[in-house]
Amino acid sequence: MPSRKFSPVSAPAPRTVILGGTFTIGSSGAISAQTAEGLSGAVVAQTGSEDGRYSVTFTNPVARNLGAHVQIVGPADNAFPTTTGSDPQTRNLATTGFDFQAKRTDTQADADSASGTICSWFAIVAMS
Repeated sequence: MPSRKFSPVSAPAPRTVILGGTFTIGSSGAISAQTAEGLSGAVVAQTGSEDGRYSVTFTNPVARNLGAHVQIVGPADNAFPTTTGSDPQTRNLATTGFDFQAKRTDTQADADSASGTICSWFAIVAMS
């Protein structure tokens, strides 16, 4: 994979950049589409067979992962369902990436998001 040039952002940490993209959740929690690795700087994968769990793995190593965030983009005119994973949580920040967990809002249990759910993510990282 060719290395991509990222533009630094104004920040106190040297060589700080923002990586980010989107992914779409299909049936059974599988990822049906995502921003190309060359554009986002990472690959998103479902974590084994666990409900609502995903890993975002950076393409190139970073010196520090300063923070990450995942947002679930809801349906245009309907309420978020309480029986599917519609409450995103970020977990396990590392220099190689981070994990994302979707959970139900009623029971707080891990759950796959509804098929067709679009998630956007970003990470603020200091490059090596």
